[in-house]
Amino acid sequence: MQELSCTWVPGTFDIVRLKVAGRTIEMTSTHLARLFGKQTLHDLYLKGSVKFKVDAQQVALLS
Repeated sequence: MQELSCTWVPGTFDIVRLKVAGRTIEMTSTHLARLFGKQTLHDLYLKGSVKFKVDAQQVALLS
């Protein structure tokens, strides 16, 4: 399991920045919700950033 950190990209309203295993990935918030569930997106809206554990299969989906 690895920790994934997610924040909003400054100046945007629908692009998120993910950091996992030394990589930085940007994607739409819609795509994030499809991959990791709507709850992740709700937490991101409420807190502005979110961290959660992902396994190797989930990390592979980011590529």
